[in-house]
Amino acid sequence: MSAMTPKKEIFIIVTCNITKDDSIYVAVCPELDVASQGKTVEEANNNVKDAIFLYLNTIEELGTRKAIFEERKIRTYTAIPEVKKERIPISKDFNHDSFTTINSIPLFC
Repeated sequence: MSAMTPKKEIFIIVTCNITKDDSIYVAVCPELDVASQGKTVEEANNNVKDAIFLYLNTIEELGTRKAIFEERKIRTYTAIPEVKKERIPISKDFNHDSFTTINSIPLFC
């Protein structure tokens, strides 16, 4: 019986575009074609991150991650990539502007 190969950690960079649609904030990750929503910006951002992790776990289990990453030109990193993060102030009456967040997402494969 052979020993199992330990999983290694890799990282990808994804963006999340958040816009307000009536009374709901919609967050979309265009690289993975994943979306979610929330009553606040923070809730929408957290919900789309959960959806991203669920999607990534699913494609890893299905064995399709490599093909999907190649097709969508998603680059993987062996260490946490440097990501330019900007703090975006959001006023309480935020109701029409959109903005983007950039996130490093860890994967185990």
